[in-house]
Amino acid sequence: MIPLGFVASSFLFISAIAQAPRDFLRIQGETFAGRKIELPVAAKGKVAVLIFGFTKASSKPTSAWAKKIAGDFDGRQGFELYQLPVLEDVPRLFRGMVLSGIKSGVPENQRDHFVPVLQGEKELKKTVDYTLPDAAYLVLFNREGKEVAQLHGPPDDPNYSRMRQQLESLLK
Repeated sequence: MIPLGFVASSFLFISAIAQAPRDFLRIQGETFAGRKIELPVAAKGKVAVLIFGFTKASSKPTSAWAKKIAGDFDGRQGFELYQLPVLEDVPRLFRGMVLSGIKSGVPENQRDHFVPVLQGEKELKKTVDYTLPDAAYLVLFNREGKEVAQLHGPPDDPNYSRMRQQLESLLK
């Protein structure tokens, strides 16, 4: 992917929205509401954003991104937002406790769009150009279920403004 821009203060990378859409790694899991799901296939027909976090510390930026995006796009026809904590590296002995702790912090009305990732972490890190452990990683999909952009970094105003413009463009 070719970075569209680099903001030194926030380490944001965005790939060009005009690039040819491409297939993304398929992620299978179960939502906190108990629904089996395969992403991005389940969001096909809608514009979707998947937000990944790879560490406990990444929960803060992933939640901040989700809150901002949901504030502007929740309930919007043709839009889906999913949060995906990546937990494969959590030792199995502690995984149930970690999952329970995360789930208890997720409101009931968001659980169907909250999908813990328990396998494929190595491939996923390659796919999202993983460089900053505690960052939020966002991937945008068009209605055909193809990846059209990626970014990572904090949801500060310039970064969010660009993301919002990309989503508006895709939702037209």
